[in-house]
Amino acid sequence: MMSSHKQNDIMFRDRIDAVKQILDPMYVVESLGFKITSETVKEARSACIVHGGDNTTAFRLNKDLKTWCCFTHKCNEKTGNDMFGLVMAVNSCGFMDALEYLENITGSKSISKEELISYKRKRERQEFVRLNSSDYNKEKPSIVDKERLKYYKPYRSTFFIHEGFSPQTLDHFNIAGGYSDNNGLVRDIIPIYNEKNELVAYSLRDIREGVSVNDKKYVLTPGFDKNSALYNLNKAKSIKNFPMIVVEGFKSVWKLYEMGINNVVACMGSGITEGQVNLLCTYAPKGVVLFLDNDKAGMEGVKRSYELLKNKLDVYIEIITETDDNGKGLDPADLSKEELIYYLNDYIEKENELC
Repeated sequence: MMSSHKQNDIMFRDRIDAVKQILDPMYVVESLGFKITSETVKEARSACIVHGGDNTTAFRLNKDLKTWCCFTHKCNEKTGNDMFGLVMAVNSCGFMDALEYLENITGSKSISKEELISYKRKRERQEFVRLNSSDYNKEKPSIVDKERLKYYKPYRSTFFIHEGFSPQTLDHFNIAGGYSDNNGLVRDIIPIYNEKNELVAYSLRDIREGVSVNDKKYVLTPGFDKNSALYNLNKAKSIKNFPMIVVEGFKSVWKLYEMGINNVVACMGSGITEGQVNLLCTYAPKGVVLFLDNDKAGMEGVKRSYELLKNKLDVYIEIITETDDNGKGLDPADLSKEELIYYLNDYIEKENELC
């Protein structure tokens, strides 16, 4: 049976841990009265109010590490360079008073265990990104391997979950995260395998909200030739009794997978290429269903793809007609279950029927 002294010690450490995980260092310094004079992604500067100096860059806050220092009077050396030490220095108080102050401004006393775990994971992911923003990541990754992908997998963001996909689906497709590109943008990683289940490339997705097409939402591994692969063919090739459903993008593959449809591949563009035709001729003996996006590029892609496939395979064409409230054409990932039933029910296993 655990002693009361040991229980109190654990509770005390939990209080400290909760504060450390959830505090926003910028909010802490501003609550203490610092007036920030300059700020970057990683650092904020100000005059040091601990000793009342007027040098506007003497105080430095490292936002990633949640640490501080005073370059002129070394004020941090007296109380410590973490946020507890900062509160102790500014308020001239002891550690327990500093802990209570930080608990009050963060609301950490009311946080649940589940919320704390979520904060910890977010912090671990941020630290992983910081440590991996090295020279290796200053260019698009030219080296891809399954072992390195394992290191990135725990740091997948919630971006695609907010797009409506389940964690189980993202796990199935080995979606990872925490990649920092040469502009400091954090991207999630979509691994691309060839038909032999060999990892051949990454597609890196900018996880900022509202990113436009011109912002390079997706960046492919340099040197990767889309002509040589079809996304998800490594899994879909085992289904030989039904036509292969061809969509444009990754998310359409994921959406159909969530609906129980596995005979689907993505051409990773608005239409198939000659090299992808060869793959389809090898792995799609029952023919191909062209199920591309409802936009101009998708319509043109259907025409080009049909010309490449005719006289080689049976070709079925399903044209999506649905649009959103603004009149923008939908892609397969946007369709409801009922709409997918309408288009694809003739091309899937009956036990996987969507209704």
